[in-house]
Amino acid sequence: MLFSDDSLRAMYAGGRADATARRFARAWAAVFRLGLAPKRWVTLEVAGRRSGRVTRFPLGMADVGGERYLVSMLGERCNWVQNVRAADGRVTLRHRRAVQCRLAEVPVSERAPIIKRYLGRVPGARPHLPVDRRAPLADFQAIADRYPVFRVAPAPAPGRCSQPWGLQPRRAQLHGAQPRATRPRRRWWRWALACVAALVVLIVLAAGIFIKLQPSPAPLALPTGTASAPAGPLGGTWVAAAGSVAGFRVRESAFGMSNDTAGRTSAVTGTIVISGDRVTSGAFRIGLTSMKVGGKAQPQFAASLGTSRDPVATVTLTRPVTLNAAFASGATITERVTGRLAMHGISRPVVVTVSGRRDGSSLQVAGSIPVAFSRWDIRGPQSFGFIASLASSGIAEFLLILHRS
Repeated sequence: MLFSDDSLRAMYAGGRADATARRFARAWAAVFRLGLAPKRWVTLEVAGRRSGRVTRFPLGMADVGGERYLVSMLGERCNWVQNVRAADGRVTLRHRRAVQCRLAEVPVSERAPIIKRYLGRVPGARPHLPVDRRAPLADFQAIADRYPVFRVAPAPAPGRCSQPWGLQPRRAQLHGAQPRATRPRRRWWRWALACVAALVVLIVLAAGIFIKLQPSPAPLALPTGTASAPAGPLGGTWVAAAGSVAGFRVRESAFGMSNDTAGRTSAVTGTIVISGDRVTSGAFRIGLTSMKVGGKAQPQFAASLGTSRDPVATVTLTRPVTLNAAFASGATITERVTGRLAMHGISRPVVVTVSGRRDGSSLQVAGSIPVAFSRWDIRGPQSFGFIASLASSGIAEFLLILHRS
């Protein structure tokens, strides 16, 4: 699956679409409106209850007993449901052509078989309803009052409305009425334009899926949970041990959607020296050639930082740091310290935000450094503006597990 159930639910937390879900909705609305999906997929157009402007929602229909229905997978708070009620059910459904319709709300007692059919026909709704599509009808009856259902009917007079999507009215069929003459076929170039538009939409969706749904590790920080009581003296030399990690975090964007790309390496060595209540010195080396993005080596990273020529980055403390008195007894402290970051053959002064605490016989230290790439003459990949780009700055981050030598 391209989307996990959890990611789909997160896009609609509280029954409201987030920014990502709204972008996908606009793309699917364009696809359904062009008629490039099966007939059950339509774009609903209805006046906004506050703005009065036309709002569009891509929806899937359920067919039961020769009738078509729309179901709100997000329940009562769904925006299109409230707009439809405010418009007294007057809407337009589009699937290659516009059809004026009237949505009639279905009583709760009649909703269960429709919702069950809906889950069978609209896979994207399944994560949002607390019932499996194969569950017995009684399970759907138990939740029916929470999920509005609307029957799709032709708009009443004045102005006759053709049945949606080529369905002939039953009365006309019974009395032998002649079907309406079919329209001449659309010109080939219209279909060509529609195909190009669909291709663009699919490219945007693919880029959005790749950018937005790629797993990005959380920023490096102190471990969660309660630390053990401090053990042993605080003064002395402390050495980076197993569990130490360093990396970077950069914002990438494509077609208006963005996410963090992050690299990680455990090739971290170095020491700090504590005397009394002060950290008097500290220096650490990070092996850049072992940096991985998503568990894989990233050639662009190696090229941008010139790791074949400068395979190591160093962080050095340039001024002693006085520790809060509570640190010795196990409290977590946060400080801003000055140092130098050397990489890509260039050394620059930096300010490092550091959090630290004692954990038994070890120290845990996490920190981050803002990095403007131009200061270290780092050149990223070519930017393509709205289509694809990488931020001009990032964050260097680390988590150090230190043992007393």
